Amino acid sequence: MPDQYLTSTDDFEAVLAEAPSVLTVTDGELIIRFVSPAIERVLGYDMESLVGTNWLDLVHPEDTDRVLATLAGERDDDGAEYRFRNADGDWVWLETIVSSDTETDRDCLVFTSRDVSDRPRFEARFHQFVTHTSDVLTVFDEQGNVEYISPSVERVLGYDQDEMQDSDLFEYVHPDDLSNALTEFGQMIDDPGYIAVIEHRYRHADGDWIWAESRGQQVESGPLEDHVVVTTRDISERKQREQELERQNQRLERFSDAISHDLRNPLDVLDGSLELARETGEDAHFERAERSIDRMYTLIDDLLVLAKQGVDPEEIETVDLSTLSQRAWSMVDTQDATLETEAADSIKADEGAMLELLENLFRNAIEHGGDDVTVTVGTESWGFYVTDDGTGFSDGTADLFEPGYSTADEGTGFGLCIVEQIVDAHNWEVIATDSESGGARFEFICRDS
Repeated sequence: MPDQYLTSTDDFEAVLAEAPSVLTVTDGELIIRFVSPAIERVLGYDMESLVGTNWLDLVHPEDTDRVLATLAGERDDDGAEYRFRNADGDWVWLETIVSSDTETDRDCLVFTSRDVSDRPRFEARFHQFVTHTSDVLTVFDEQGNVEYISPSVERVLGYDQDEMQDSDLFEYVHPDDLSNALTEFGQMIDDPGYIAVIEHRYRHADGDWIWAESRGQQVESGPLEDHVVVTTRDISERKQREQELERQNQRLERFSDAISHDLRNPLDVLDGSLELARETGEDAHFERAERSIDRMYTLIDDLLVLAKQGVDPEEIETVDLSTLSQRAWSMVDTQDATLETEAADSIKADEGAMLELLENLFRNAIEHGGDDVTVTVGTESWGFYVTDDGTGFSDGTADLFEPGYSTADEGTGFGLCIVEQIVDAHNWEVIATDSESGGARFEFICRDS
């Protein structure tokens, strides 16, 4: 052997002392015949002190059977991880690999062991992460079958981990989003470099649809090679904010359109009236200008309500519809009109927004049905209604809720637009139809009441 290689027993022992693993030779009963010098650095023992002792005596009692089966060759794998007592009396994690190719006496076992204490701690931290994280980690095979889903699925989606392990997760995707989800998954299978980002609705264990974002990619190497790993998180709050922002933008657009369109006419009238007043000095032109100013103030008030109107989810509460109707009626110039309430049930709503809704409906009924109209407010199993015995919808209902639309000479056209906006903010539905008496009837389908 050349000089640059091992030339003595001392050299060999020096290498064994610095090796990352401890080399151990035992007899068939696991009595230690030899242990390498690395035992002192790795576990703190003097190598000579262990000769003649049984290796299993230092193995944690709960791991003894598994270690014995590994060393006896009764397991399919050649290695095992287990707890081992070091010279300080502490339990450390060892990984032992049994030599399957040796020329030593067959009564001997030869194996190497190394300290892998950091690995179990990492695995524990990883398990804690996948359990408590806001993401659900899922591993799919090439056919889309679930091979693993993290325990966090119970906290995020409400399902038991074992239940989801054997299920087809695509069955939980909303039908309207399923096609895109399947297409994106197929793309991940066909193109390992493709990263899919999918927003879709997912059926929660309580039966509700939540919005989820799934990100995934096929693994190209390692133990999970050819598998698809996907992380999924609940983005319902983000979607709610986005939808609210979209509604706010729509309100802003309506507001700007109304300013540019509906204020222009009274401004033109005001401008013309003032010009004629200067030329003639007649009071009629000043009076016409004053009426235009009054109309602009009314329009501005309605436009400000339209621009600001919204519903704070924290303000949703159970309200008595009969009592609220009486309050709204007292705030409207009702002339000789009559209010009747048949509201036997309460509803869940933002009280301030509901007052605004009822006031606008009452004004609308009096404006179009006459000073002596009778308005009725009542409840049904699906929600509530407001009806009157006025003239009904002679021009149909297609344009009722459009900003600025009105069939009354003095109407601003924003009352029912505000009503629709309050309905949307509550996630309700409104239907306009003729009442039995030939007047107007508004039905409010309250999904959450």
